[in-house]
Amino acid sequence: MTVQEPVETPITEIELEVRDRNCFFVRLSAETDCLIRLEELIHRADGDLLQYFSVRETPPEDVLDMAASESAIAEARLVRNGPDGNLFQFVVSGPCVTATLADTGAITRDVSAAGGVGRVVATVPAHVAVRTVVETFRTRHPDSEFLAKRERDQSPPVRTKSGVHTILADRLTEKQYEVLRTAYLSGYFAWPRESAAQECADALGIAQPTFSQHLRAAQSKVFTALFDAAVDDT
Repeated sequence: MTVQEPVETPITEIELEVRDRNCFFVRLSAETDCLIRLEELIHRADGDLLQYFSVRETPPEDVLDMAASESAIAEARLVRNGPDGNLFQFVVSGPCVTATLADTGAITRDVSAAGGVGRVVATVPAHVAVRTVVETFRTRHPDSEFLAKRERDQSPPVRTKSGVHTILADRLTEKQYEVLRTAYLSGYFAWPRESAAQECADALGIAQPTFSQHLRAAQSKVFTALFDAAVDDT
């Protein structure tokens, strides 16, 4: 009996260029001449978006000053300084490119900007029309251009970078993953600690005990996967 290998269905990837100064990340790159890139995107239960952006070549205070005047950004704070740039945490409650893509059913893969020109890459599920995604995007962000459409092999989600990460992500619930990732990005595990449990919970829009409960469960699953694998390899 011949066993057929599962056939991987290609996914559609689209790329857009954005010059719309109403987009905060585009305007920031234009006015401060910085390099900005989305590192993580989390959809909160209240409908707001939790975004982590790395920003290079501009003082942190300039970023925070501009964020304070941005109506779409409910909260902004500097998480950490680093040699490769500064990491900022934004709670976004208004229109933005990632919200536009989510509304159409597309999945954000990459967002970056330099010199007032933004680049957005997204994947479009088979049941969603690419034309609808592009037309909606260009309607909401007028100064934008559709650059490319390409077919890609199925691959792990953007949040995973190796098979090990994929396995761990599969073991965690979505909320456990979000809590663990937020804690990591916010410097909760750093020494000295860069963010308290309450600050991480506030960023996610949940209660601190709920954050701690999900974090403890996520850590238990990660350690179990790590050390069970180590025992199996001996």
